Parts: sequence; C-alpha cells; structure tokens
Amino acid sequence: MSGAETAKLPAPKRRVLTGLAAALVSALLALVLGFRLEVLIEDAALVLLTPPVSPPDEIVLVAIDEDTLSHLPYRSPIDRAFLARMIRHIDAAAPRAIGVDILLDQPSEPDKDAALLSALGSAKSPIVMGYATGDDGLTAKQAKFLDQALKGLDKGLVTLSRDDFDGTVRTLYPGREVAGSFMPGLAAALAKIGGKTAPAGGRIRFYHDAAGHPLSFKTYPAHSAALLPADWFRDRYVLIGSALPTSDRHPTPFVTTLGAELGTPDGMAIHAHMLTQMLRGERILAPPPWAAAAIVLGMALIAALILSLPLAPLTGAAVLAGLIGAYLAGAYFLFSGRLVMLPAAMPVLAALLTAVLLAMGRWYRDRAERLFIEKAFSQYVSPAVVQRISRREHELSLGGEARIVTYVFTDLEGFTSLSESLAPDRIAALLNDYLDAVCGLYVEAEATIDKIVGDAVIGFFGAPEQQDDQACRAVELALAIDRFSEAHRRDLAAQGTRFGVTRIGVHKGKAIIGNFGGSRFFDYTGIGDTVNVAARLEAANRHLGTRICVSGSVAGDCPELKFRPVGDIVLKGKQVPIPAFEPLQMGALPPELEDGYASAYALMAGGDAGAGARFAELAEAFPDDALTGLHNGRLQGGETGPIITLKGK
Repeated sequence: MSGAETAKLPAPKRRVLTGLAAALVSALLALVLGFRLEVLIEDAALVLLTPPVSPPDEIVLVAIDEDTLSHLPYRSPIDRAFLARMIRHIDAAAPRAIGVDILLDQPSEPDKDAALLSALGSAKSPIVMGYATGDDGLTAKQAKFLDQALKGLDKGLVTLSRDDFDGTVRTLYPGREVAGSFMPGLAAALAKIGGKTAPAGGRIRFYHDAAGHPLSFKTYPAHSAALLPADWFRDRYVLIGSALPTSDRHPTPFVTTLGAELGTPDGMAIHAHMLTQMLRGERILAPPPWAAAAIVLGMALIAALILSLPLAPLTGAAVLAGLIGAYLAGAYFLFSGRLVMLPAAMPVLAALLTAVLLAMGRWYRDRAERLFIEKAFSQYVSPAVVQRISRREHELSLGGEARIVTYVFTDLEGFTSLSESLAPDRIAALLNDYLDAVCGLYVEAEATIDKIVGDAVIGFFGAPEQQDDQACRAVELALAIDRFSEAHRRDLAAQGTRFGVTRIGVHKGKAIIGNFGGSRFFDYTGIGDTVNVAARLEAANRHLGTRICVSGSVAGDCPELKFRPVGDIVLKGKQVPIPAFEPLQMGALPPELEDGYASAYALMAGGDAGAGARFAELAEAFPDDALTGLHNGRLQGGETGPIITLKGK
C-alpha cells in the first residue's frame, strides 16, 4: 500500500496500520541491535542476581600450578610418573569419581607413560579422561596418540562452548558426536557417574560467594596431593588439571561484571562450575528463540497500542514506563525464584523504539499537517490567524463541521458594463486595485476569505477559529469596505472613470464549514442556508437603495453599533420574513433624519395610520435618503407594515 493510499484511510485504520508497522520494525531492530546487550545483561543477572553459595563439599580440585611445575623435571608434558603416583593415591581414597582435565596427546618417557596407563587401568574408582579431536585444534598426530593412549578408558570432551563474538564461555557443553557415537563433555560424564543427566544446553550457572566473587572450590596443589589425608578425597568428585596463570584461561560472565582479573578462571574451574550445576539439578530456563522473538514483538505491539490511545504525551509515557517496569519486575521474580531467564534488553528496546518511531511519525505527520494548513489557509486568512490555527491543528476539522458563522458578501455594481467600455488592461488594473484593497480589509479584520468571483468577494467569520465577536467584526468590516469603496469611487470619478457602488450583505447563522474541493483541490468554504441568505441580503440592496444590509441575527449581537431598521424582508424562495437593518457610519445621517426615521418606522411597525404622513414629510425634507423614499412609496402605494417582499434574488 502506497503512502498516498495510506493517507486516504480513515484515521483509526491509519493509526492501527502505523502502530503495526512501527511495532514490526522496532521488534526487528531490537532483535538485531539488542542481542549483544541481552547477552551482557544475562551475564550481569547471573553474577549479581543469583544468591551466593558455599563451596560444595562434594567437589575438590587438584591443581597443577607453578609450584607444582617447579618440583617436576620439565614443564610439558606433565611428568607422567608424577601423575601416576597422584592418581593411585587419590584412587586409594575411594573418591566418587576422578576427572582428568589433561590431554595425553603426546608421548613422554616410555616407562613413565606406561606407569600412568597402568595406574589408570588398575584404578578402582571411576576415572574420566579428558579428550579432544581435530575439531578442537589437535593435529592428526596428537589425535592419533590420544586415541591410542585412552583406548578402553572412559572419556569426556574437555571442550568449552565459547561465544563466537567475544570468546566468553557462557553455555553448558553436553558433548557431541565423535566417530559415530555420542561423547559427553567432561563434566557431563562425571555427573552421569553420580546418576545425574546433563542438560542438553543452556546457560552455565556460574556460582559466586557472598562477596560476589567467583566461587572458590576446595583446591589442593597437585605436588602435595600424595601427602593429604584420604578423607579429603573420599566420596568426592576430584578434578585434576592445570591452574597456570597464562594458559587454559577463559573469560566468563564475571569479566563483564567484575573485570578480567576475577573473570577468567582456568578450564578446570569452569568444569567444576558445570559439574556443580549438574549435580544440583539446576538449569537456567530460557524461552526458545521463536518465543523470545514473540515476547519482543508483543512488547512492541503493546507499546504501540498504548501510544495510539488518546492520552496526553506525559500520561502515555508514564503508562509505557509502567509497562516496562512491570515486565522487568516480572522477569526479575521469575529469574530469582525459578531461574527462568526472560529477555530483558530486547523487549524494552522494542518498546522504546516503537515509542520513538511513533513519536517521529507523529512529529512528521503534525509537521506535514501544519505546513499543509499554513499553505492552504494562507490564501484565506491573515498570517497571524494561520500561525494560531497551525499551533492548534488538532482542533481543526477539515472534513466538514457545523459552525455558527457570519458571512459577508460584497458585489460591485455595474462593473460588467464598465468592462465593456474600457481596454482589458485598464479593466484588469482597476479590478485588481479594488480587490487588493477589499481583500486587505478582510485580512485585517481576521476574516476568512471564502472565494473571489469576478468582482465579488465572499468571506466569513467564526471559522476556522472561534470568534465570539464575529457579528460585530463582520459589521465593522462591512463599514470599512463601504468607506473605502465610496472614497475610491469618488477618486475614480474625479479621474473620469465611473466606478459602481459596492453592495454588502451580512448574515449570521449555522453553516457546514470544511474542505469541499474533493480529493484534488483544497477549497475551505461553507454551505447551507446562511450562505444563501447573506448573498440575497447583498442583492437586496439593489431593491432597497442601500449599500449595506445585515440580518437581525447580526444587528442583535452588536448593541454598541448603530443601525436603523430596513424592514422585515421576505427573500426570494422564502416564506418567513427576516428583520433587516442598515448599519450607519458615524455621523452619516443628520440627527433630524435619524430620529425622524426611527419614529416614522415605529409608527409603521405598529400599524399606525399616521406613518404614511410622517414618511411623506421626511421624504420631502430628505429626498436623497433611499430608505425613507422606499417606505414613503410603499405606504403611498397602499402597503402597510414593515414586511417587504422581494421579487428578485
């Protein structure tokens, strides 16, 4: 669906589609960008949020360290006779099992090799020998020697699962297929001896003490093992391996939390952590990838739903923060209570990205709407009004709404005949000068210019902004236009150009205001009877002899302005008369005429027979007053009362 097609959708559907799109994009971005952060947070959770434990009594380590090597004739390979003596001593103590985290992948002195193999073959305790293959970095020669040396012995892979990204050991290593059969990892093989089944994978539960440091297992130096009491090994799992400072060291989750100094134990210690976890039957439970992705998408969708609700920005942000907080609290309790590790970073990131995308979309949409409003309304209203409505575009309804408005119609009398007597360029200049001035008055009064039709200017008050004083604004605009047009007409007459009278009609009432230009054009206008009445009041001036004619609904709202009643006019196509008034310019009428007209009209409106004589006197005294002449003629012709029925438009 194109952007244009989306824009044409109803607002609710558009919000739904926008929210779905933002949620999907955010979920994908969170899964990609947040994965590594998720791993680091899981590291921290394992180190900081799990309870401390005491060193398990059932596991002891026999470490070949620098002190041990200083007692041996050479550093590598480990003296096999020394290993043989140590294994015989430990085996005699009846341990639960012995795990040897040393690869016998190269020959040493033949008699010492034979002594070690003899000790291994005659041992009464279960012994699991460390094993590796070419997949673990052994050469073909090393792999062949190792296979021959360990033939007939129980073996366990010493492989550690290292993260391809940063080399950190994070997950259990259950084992793999070797030569057509499954070979367990070293820790898994030892756990099996104890009747425990190793998990198929998952996170290693790296144990720590009360200080938060990696758990220190009971460790004895290998060169003193033969001197230790048998009780120290009896019924225990004994791991034998190197504990050298510069080899077989691996980064663990402690690195990201405590630093490399404490977070890079030797391989034997990592096997001890895995063995402890297997013996305790603990498993770090985590949702499969598809379920984790569903959680991330779900958080993004919920965030989109929250932000699509009609909430204030701060309220929406607070609700979203509450959602994130509730999710993280639930994830914490599941992990601390049941070792269930839900994703934390990716769902939160998805929710925040959704909020950012929707906010950006809302900003872009609001900006586009604001620019559209400013561009569209710049031809209708003053720049000040444009700025005000652009700041409140959410209050603006362009689809059509019923509003109380006051329409102002103007028309230039006799311009058609004038245009036939002048050159086109002269006509264009005259009309443009006139329209510039009249439209300028509309703009100054903060009216909305509806349209210009030939020499007629149509505008209204009360939309798009609410204007409580709209009727008075309209009357004052009409008076301003009348003052300009009369002065302009006199100036042109002095230049020899006969310019017509500007007639103005004003009416206030309900109209449907909105964009009625179809999908291609913007035409902010009004429709309804109010518009028609204003137009017919403008036309009524021709029959009444007035220049401005306003309805009673307008005059009644402007008690501070001066009017004189015209009559109750029955417009063409109407059955019910409406009261009409002529607004008066300051000092336009002599007091005698103003007061005399008011008293004569009151007599006529009251059905007094003396009204005819009073209007006759006024007509004789003020022969140029059109309204006085109108009523005098009506009454002398036999009409009574103020009702005037117009035959024309």
